[in-house]
Amino acid sequence: MPVRNRYDLVDDAGDSRVPLHNEEAYQHGINFQAKYVGSLDVPRPNSRVEIVAAMRRIRVS
Repeated sequence: MPVRNRYDLVDDAGDSRVPLHNEEAYQHGINFQAKYVGSLDVPRPNSRVEIVAAMRRIRVS
């Protein structure tokens, strides 16, 4: 089991790379509802921490 530290803030365990829909669904299109939360320019993120911090700034605004 990998060791988690304070810099590993994003849990990638949910990304199993197994498609949620079958191939036919992708051919016909998949509809879903989404809400635009915002955007923030992060010129050259050097780490995941910077990206997560930017996401939190958007969420708080």
